[in-house]
Formats: sequence, C-alpha cells, structure tokens
Amino acid sequence: MRWSIILVAVWVSALIFVGSATAQGPRKGPPRSGPPPGAFNSCKNKQTGGACSFRAPHGSIKGSCRTMPPGFVCVPGNLSGAGSGGRPNEGPGGSPGAGRAQGGPVGDIDRSMSARRGPPGYTPRAPYQDAVQLTNKLADTGQVTCFDNHSTANCQSEGSSFYGQDAHYKSRPTAYRDNGDGTVSDQNTGLTWQKAHNKQRLSHYDAKDDCKSLNLGGYSDWRLPTIKELFSIADFSGATTHRYFLDSKKFDLAAPGEEVLEGDRFSTHHVAMMGQTWSETTYTGDHLGRSGIEAAFFFNFLDGHLKQAPTLSGNHKLFHRCVRGKEWGENQFGNTGDGTVGDRLTGLLWQQEDDGKERNWQQSLGYCENLSLAGRTDWRLPNIRELHTIIDYSRHNPAIDTDVFVQQDRTGWFWSSTTHGDSPRMASYICFGKCISVDGRDVHGAGAQRSDPKTGSPSQFESLGGQRDQVRINNYARCVTDQK
Repeated sequence: MRWSIILVAVWVSALIFVGSATAQGPRKGPPRSGPPPGAFNSCKNKQTGGACSFRAPHGSIKGSCRTMPPGFVCVPGNLSGAGSGGRPNEGPGGSPGAGRAQGGPVGDIDRSMSARRGPPGYTPRAPYQDAVQLTNKLADTGQVTCFDNHSTANCQSEGSSFYGQDAHYKSRPTAYRDNGDGTVSDQNTGLTWQKAHNKQRLSHYDAKDDCKSLNLGGYSDWRLPTIKELFSIADFSGATTHRYFLDSKKFDLAAPGEEVLEGDRFSTHHVAMMGQTWSETTYTGDHLGRSGIEAAFFFNFLDGHLKQAPTLSGNHKLFHRCVRGKEWGENQFGNTGDGTVGDRLTGLLWQQEDDGKERNWQQSLGYCENLSLAGRTDWRLPNIRELHTIIDYSRHNPAIDTDVFVQQDRTGWFWSSTTHGDSPRMASYICFGKCISVDGRDVHGAGAQRSDPKTGSPSQFESLGGQRDQVRINNYARCVTDQK
C-alpha cells in the first residue's frame, strides 16, 4: 500500500509538475489517481528494469519498467534514492538528467512544500541590539531574527557559529511616506508607488496598459515597475500565511479567493501563496528552454520568491502594482583594480571574483566573515536585497555583468545571508545561472530568487516545490562590504 501511494504521487508529479513556470495552467478537477496509458504502453515487450519513457503534457518522462500495484508500468525517475554526493540527478558531465518526483526527507521542509496549507513560518524575535550599522544606500530587508540551520536562535556575537547572517547587520530603515492620495513615496529610491492592491489578475501586457492609463495622485506617467524596482519594496520579515513580504502598514495587499486555484495544475499551491506580481522586465533566456516564448519576471509578495512567466499566455494572469518616477536600479560599477568592484548606486563594495568553491549556508557565512581582501577584513555574506542589486537582467548566461565580475561557474547559484521566512531551515539564494528543475529545465530563469535547505546532502532531496526545483544546498558566495 505504501508503495502504491508513493507511485501515485510520483505519476501525479510527473504529469502535473514537469516543465511549468508559474502557478497557472489547465488542470480540470483533481489530479489523476494513477499512471497514464502511456506509462503502460511504454513497457510493452520490455523486461523488468528496462528503460522507458512516455510523453506528459509538458515534456518527456523517463524511468524504468517495474511491476507495481497498477501493473507492469514505467516508473518515473529513481525511487530508490539519489547516489551519494554531487547534485541530484546529474547526468554525464554534470548536466541534469531526468529528475525524480517532488519530495525529500520527512520534516518541515517537505511537509511545508506539499500541502495546500501554509508553511510553518516563524515568530520574529526582538531585534539584535548589537547589530552592526551599515552605511550603504539600501533599505534593510526587515529580517531582525537570527536562525541556526533549523529554527530561530539567539543572535550570537562575532566569531560564533552562524555569525554574519542578515540580523547581525542593520541597514537604513525603509522610508515610505503615505501621500494621502492613493500613492506611497519611497524616499530611499525616489519612486512613487500605487498604494492600492489591484485585485484583478491580468496578463502582462494588460497590466502594462493598465498602468499607462492610470491617473492617480495628479499624475498620469505611471508604468509597470522593473523587477529591481519591485524587489526594492520586498519585506523579508515575511512568511507565507503569517506575514506579507510587503509592508502592509503602507501598502494594500490581499490573498485572492479560492477561484484562483481553478485550472491550477499544482497541488502544492494554496491561495495564501498566489501573490505573483508582474514586473516590466523580460527574460533574455529561453523560457523552459523553448525559444520564441517571451517571459517576464514577477515577485510574489505572498511567498517571497522571484520567478518568471510567459507574457502572451492567457493562462498567466498575475497581480500588478504601478510605479512612477525615474527608473531605479541601474548599477554604476567601478573596477578598483584590487580585486573589488564598487557600485555608486548602492554604496556597496563587492568581491570581484568568487573563489569557485561550493559551501552550505553556515560555511558561506563563515567564509565571508573571515575573508581578507583589498586590505579589508569587514566582509560579509550579502543579504538578499544587496545580492539582488548586482543581477544584470540583460544577460542570462550568467545574469551578471561579466565585463566587471568574474563568475567561476556560469551555472552557479549564490547564497544570501537571509533566511527564507516560510521555513527557518531554508535560506534565500539567487540563480545567476539558469534556475533549473531536476529535469534541467530553466523553469524560473537566470536572475530568479529561490530558497534551499541550509544544510544536508542534495541526495536527501528529490526536488522542492511544484516545479521540482533542483536542490543544491552547496552554493557559491560573493562577499560584500560597504564603501567608505
């Protein structure tokens, strides 16, 4: 019985999850309760253990023929577990092979990703009184709680385990002004935002047109924000179903009704995470590896992730929030000639070349805290807002200005010091390389922001989330400090 249940989950994952980029799609009613006909047909005239494949709505599913409760059938992926070491499901040369179904070790991470209810979240603690005051131009992420690999924790002093995370440093406060006319000004970026929550979900181009036609606060020069602008107002004290990833005292926001899940192919979704909000920024890579499909980035103010979705599909209707003012977010890099790169936009000084070594989250914190470079010893792992500022969305292989920075592994993902609020076991990272699923599909796009388990072996995890995100755990680090 146990294997039957697992197999049903695997087949449902294979059929429903493969190759989709957002939380929208043509699912009618509940998922199928067993394998599709193609899974049986692909094993005709084959022996047990023989390779097989069949077509699902969004790609080819590979597996092996086995006798299971439904019959002699093609079982997707490898149910016996990943091999030791390395990244999950890698083929020859390190390229991702056929992925396994969604899942992972039993625990908060797995459970929080696999049911239509809120993830565990956390209860914020009082801000760390000895947090180091930073001098750069960016607003604080809002995360004032310290964590270890599993839960909230007391903030420890310099030199202790887990020192160097987001809450150990304090950036300038947010500076929002409610203008009393339906607009909110951000005095850190100079942008003015629409305060209201636009409840109607629109296609990308309809959202752009809606902003262009908006007359609000005595102004008519409204537009859809870039993804850097949209991310600039994200609040990372958030946790799905607990707190918005947006300052709800200054901005209006609400989860949609249950109707938003009609046609949604992902059983992992619930209304409290359907806060995808369009940006104007389009992806320069290929959506799902398919050329000719335009996609744009969005930020989800209900679950705190940044991904991309097709712009022309009628199935992909998201929220939007309009902005006006001089575009914010264009970097002003300067190569100092000493292995560092300054950015006048943010007042940050960056490690020019990463060291090419993969580390878990705690190790990455320690690496940056102990780095000595260009006569400076005050380096730190960047928080998620800082790290996001150096993404170059005009590029995708990798999504960073390679005329200025050196990225040793073009496929690399980079840790931030920010824990992801949905689970204290997870920390946020940026995909500077393609943001792939276990199948090797670029499901989210280079420049996306996701979260990984802070520790463990990738072989413990089959995938994460409805789109079967690849789990690496051992990511890269690019350290940062403030310019003086």
